[in-house]
Amino acid sequence: MTVFRLEIQSPETAQPRVVAQHLDPAWLKQRGYEIARSLGDARALWSPEPGPCAGRLALHCRSGHALTISHG
Repeated sequence: MTVFRLEIQSPETAQPRVVAQHLDPAWLKQRGYEIARSLGDARALWSPEPGPCAGRLALHCRSGHALTISHG
């Protein structure tokens, strides 16, 4: 079984931090939307990460925070 991770990176730090882990990436997407709304960005949308990070989903908030879902 693949475990997916939801990570957040703040504009002040270069290192992302794991916020949640789950077997269902849809659950993590919903949790990411909740976090984005709490940061004041109700219109953020998930999109595929380009380049060498293909296979990851990214959500970039207006506050400068970035959330990603990856497996590993």
